Amino acid sequence: MLNQIKLVAKHTYLGRLKKKSFWGLILAPFLFILVSAGIGFGIAAMQSHDTAEIAVIAPANTRQALVNNEKDLNIKVSSIKDESKAKEKLNAADIDGVLNIEDDKGTLLTQPKSTDIVTDQLKNFLSKQALSNKAAKYNLTEQQIDDLKNPFALSSKVVEKNQKKDSDAASAVKQGLAFGIAITVFIIVSTYASIIGTEIANEKSSRIMETLLAASSARGQYFGKILGIAYLLLTQLGIYAALIILTVLLGQNSEMMQVVFSYFSALTPIFWLYTLFFVVVGTSTYLVIAAISASVVNDQTQISQAMMPITIISMIPYVVGISSSAAGNNLLVKILSYVPLVGQSLMPSQLANHYANWFEAIISLLLSVVFLVLVAWFGQRLYAKNVLSYSDENALKQLWKAMLPTKKSI
Repeated sequence: MLNQIKLVAKHTYLGRLKKKSFWGLILAPFLFILVSAGIGFGIAAMQSHDTAEIAVIAPANTRQALVNNEKDLNIKVSSIKDESKAKEKLNAADIDGVLNIEDDKGTLLTQPKSTDIVTDQLKNFLSKQALSNKAAKYNLTEQQIDDLKNPFALSSKVVEKNQKKDSDAASAVKQGLAFGIAITVFIIVSTYASIIGTEIANEKSSRIMETLLAASSARGQYFGKILGIAYLLLTQLGIYAALIILTVLLGQNSEMMQVVFSYFSALTPIFWLYTLFFVVVGTSTYLVIAAISASVVNDQTQISQAMMPITIISMIPYVVGISSSAAGNNLLVKILSYVPLVGQSLMPSQLANHYANWFEAIISLLLSVVFLVLVAWFGQRLYAKNVLSYSDENALKQLWKAMLPTKKSI
């Protein structure tokens, strides 16, 4: 039996590995990144970098300060000082804005076609200028002025036992990890469930299945195909992991990589191994269910019907994972983190953000492993029952009938 499983797994794995479609699947994320980067670069390159010309109606010292810092603020202060004349020029689109400052309050008038003005930067500059004006009014020294300009610095830490982790990194992980894993699992499940479904459907529609079962057992075909497709998944993940490690090693001295490291400083290699193993277990369970569903189809036309349960089930962790990216401490999210087929999209984020400890994370993983074993054991019986059954009936109805206990005749 073990030799049969190995032979089927090897045949399935190598057969798919040699196909261009698999390598297209490997390259797809990189093509997406390149296209997105190209579009972003094109938008940035074509964006207008013109300097906005604005009329400043303000006290002389404030106006002069703006003139002195035109380059930093990316503006050009117009020579117009009369408010009514400035508004006329604005309406005629001769200038881009009118800045009116009085009693520490300002109003910036623009029009839809005006060149963009970085209002946040302008606001910060004017706030500091107003503070300087008040300091001069109260005869404060330069040291006192500098002391007033220094903002209150608040840095927080997430403390867990003897470790301290930057809360900025933990917050970024909280917002992105559940979201990222949910999307990744959904894409993997959708792709590989379709692959294993197509593999079985091809053999049934061409009537090769009878020949294959004559040379081996249904159990060998069942576990062999699942194992072969799982090898493909591990190959893809292994390639990505190798590329990530290579990128880290080559770019560890670059400033951009240092910024990336700061966001992931709260995560350890053990955590990533746990997450990878959990994702593989979760997606393998979906592959088992896909093999069971595909066993009832007759040809390619019924694949979409047979894969519908997989699509519906995989949408649950996808939706919950995205929704929980900002609500990790929610009770429902915590409960669902222990549910097989869902936990792989939630528990890693729970663990990374300290909503769950390692003991709870291991329990969730073990539950998923046990569920995988039970589904695989139950599924091989359904597969053997249906793989040589041919019916024009709806695939979902066939699947439902197959799961019902067979009535014994008296």
